[in-house]
Amino acid sequence: MTIQKINPDTIAPPHGHAQVVVATGSKLVFASGQVAIAPDEKPVGDATDYKAQGYKAVSNAYAAITASGASPGEVVRMTVYVVDPTAENLESLYAGLGDAVRDAGGRTTAMTLVGITGLSEPGRVVEIEMTAVTD
Repeated sequence: MTIQKINPDTIAPPHGHAQVVVATGSKLVFASGQVAIAPDEKPVGDATDYKAQGYKAVSNAYAAITASGASPGEVVRMTVYVVDPTAENLESLYAGLGDAVRDAGGRTTAMTLVGITGLSEPGRVVEIEMTAVTD
């Protein structure tokens, strides 16, 4: 699998993601949205802990991706859904996301962050979807 990242000079530089990712491989892997819940179904982080919830949601999404045989380094796109995306909440969230990506051995990807009014799991404020491409 090959990944090419493109950050055109004609648009603002990215911070923590790539503007464009071109991936070539033979298998596409789509992980459903993951929230901050442990395997025993206990929530991780309360509704004010964006860092802990971001970290666990990314970790869960990577776990889903690796269950398919793909690796965190083969993730090419991440979609982040966040409740109440204030500057303070996003700063905390980005810290958690960055820590989780580094700890898993991932890398920057194409990314979209979507502000939302709520999630299906009470008290959850972050949900992460991932797409990977592998050979």
